[in-house]
Amino acid sequence: MFWQIYPDTCTLLNTLKIYGRDAITQSFFGIDSGIISNNKNYQHINANVPSTKDWKYFLAYQILCGADTFTFYTDTLAIDDIKPDSSILDSVSVDPISNQIYLGWTSNKTADFSAYYLYNYDRPDPRLIENYKDTFYIDNSPIDPRTKSLSYDITSSDSCDNRKDYGNYLHKTIWLSANIDTCNNKINLQWTKYVGWQTKQYYLYKKVNFGAYQLIDSIGSATQNYSDINISKNNSYNYFIRATKLDLFRNIGSSSNATYTLNSGKTNSPKNTLIKQVSVNNNNKVEIQIDRNISSDYGEIGLFRVHQNESPVFLHSYLNNETVYEDISGDINVGHNYYLLSKNVCGIVSDSSNWSNNIVLTLSNNNSSNELNWLRYFTWNMGVDFYVIYRASGNTINDLSTFVAINPITKDSNIIVQENEYAVDCYYVEAHEKTGAGISKSNEVCYIKTGNVYYPNALSVYGINKTFNFSGQGIDLSKTNMLVYNRWGQLEWNSNNMLLGWDGKNNGGDYVPSGVYFFIAKVNQGEKTIEIHGNITVLE
Repeated sequence: MFWQIYPDTCTLLNTLKIYGRDAITQSFFGIDSGIISNNKNYQHINANVPSTKDWKYFLAYQILCGADTFTFYTDTLAIDDIKPDSSILDSVSVDPISNQIYLGWTSNKTADFSAYYLYNYDRPDPRLIENYKDTFYIDNSPIDPRTKSLSYDITSSDSCDNRKDYGNYLHKTIWLSANIDTCNNKINLQWTKYVGWQTKQYYLYKKVNFGAYQLIDSIGSATQNYSDINISKNNSYNYFIRATKLDLFRNIGSSSNATYTLNSGKTNSPKNTLIKQVSVNNNNKVEIQIDRNISSDYGEIGLFRVHQNESPVFLHSYLNNETVYEDISGDINVGHNYYLLSKNVCGIVSDSSNWSNNIVLTLSNNNSSNELNWLRYFTWNMGVDFYVIYRASGNTINDLSTFVAINPITKDSNIIVQENEYAVDCYYVEAHEKTGAGISKSNEVCYIKTGNVYYPNALSVYGINKTFNFSGQGIDLSKTNMLVYNRWGQLEWNSNNMLLGWDGKNNGGDYVPSGVYFFIAKVNQGEKTIEIHGNITVLE
C-alpha cells in the first residue's frame, strides 16, 4: 500500500492506523495501529494466506490544528490489479551513419501509468532498460546491426507495478547485406523485411565515396532485393534502405543499417603464380608448396598432375591462404609433373604456372659400388645450385643409422658411392636452390646385401633365450611375418611384424605348454622374401 501526505499548517499526530476487510460481507477491522506517521507505504504480510482474498483498506489519522485535534479517514480502496494500456513501438530504426538503433513510441495515457520497460531479444538477458520515462531511446548495443536483424519489444507498468504482457508487438530492424559482382560490375543488395507493421514502400539510398546519401530508387514492399547496375570503376559505395509504414495519418519509417563499404573497379587477374617447391615429406608423400602473387585476386588455384603422356589429373584447389598440399595418390618412386591453373574472380583461367617435378632416385649395384641416378629438378626459375646425397647404413633395415650427408656434393644427376662394411645402405638426394632457400627431397632407395637367415631352434620361457627371432644380412623384421602351430596343427600365434619376436605366448597372451611347435615364416630381405618352414622347442 502506498499513500501521499500533503503538508499544511496543521500537524500530523502520533501514528497512522490501517483498517481492512477481506470480503464485502465482512466488517473492517484494525490491521496495524503503530505505523509511524512519516511512513508512506505499508506491506500487509500474509494477506493472502491460505488463499487470495478481496481486500479493501482505509487509513485513520489525527491532525492537530491550533488547540483542536481532529480524526480523519482516507478513501476506501481495493487492490489495484488492473494492468495499464499497452505501449507499442512506433518504429525501430538504425542510423546509417553511426549504426546505432533508435526506438520511438507514443506516450502511454493510462491514468496511473508509471514507467516503460524495453527488451532486446538478441542478448542473453533481454532486459534493455527498466523504469524508463521517456518515449525515445538509443540502444548503443554491443551487437552490430550490420551482422543480423535485431528484435525489440516494449511494455509498461502502473504505480503498483502492474505490467502489461510483452511479446505481442515485436519489432525487428531491417538488415541489409550486399555483394559486388566484379565480372558484370554491379552490386547486389538483399535485406530482411521490417517486422512490426505493414510496409508500404522501400526506398534505396546510395553514397559514392565521400559524398552524401542520395535516393536512387523505390520498390514495392513485396521485394527484398535489388541490383544496382549504375556502378563505375574505382569507387567506394555504401547503401541503406528505408521502409515506410502503410498509415494514412502518420509518416512513420524505419531505416536499415548501412552496408560495409564496397569497392568497385577491375580486379587484378592472377599472374606469376608459382610452384615454390615439390618435395617428398616425412609422410613419404609428394608435397607441393605454392607461392601466390599478393597483387592478384584469385577465384581459384587448381593443382594438376601429369604422368608421361597421360591426360592431366586435377588434384586440389588451394583455398583461402592455403599454400601446401600433400599428394596422397602419387607414387614417390615415379616421376610426375605438376602445374597450376589460376582463375580470376569471374572463374576464368588467367594464369598457368611452369611445370615442376618430384625427384626420383634410382640405385644400381656394380661389384663394390652403388651407382645413384636421379631425375633433375627443374622447379626454380634460377635453377639448382647443387645436390647433396644422404646415406644411412646398418646390418639390417631395422638398425639403420641416422641419415648423414656424404661427400662430394654435385651438380650432376648421378654419382657412384663405394660400398662400406654394412649390409644395408639407404640413400636420398636433396636439391638446393640457387640464390634461394628452397630444398627438394627425393624418395629413398636402399641396397641390401642378402645372405643366410638364422634362427634358434629353441626358446626358454624362464631362461636366457626368452625370444625367438630371425637374424641375418638385410633382414627387415617389420615386414617379416610368422605363424606358429602346435603338433595338432592348431594355430597358436601369428604376427605380421617380427620386430619384437615371439616370446612363447599364444594369441590369448598365455604361455604355451612345453613341447615342439612348427612355424611358417616369410622373411623380408629388401626386394626378396624368403619362406622358411621350421620347428621350435619351447622349454620352461
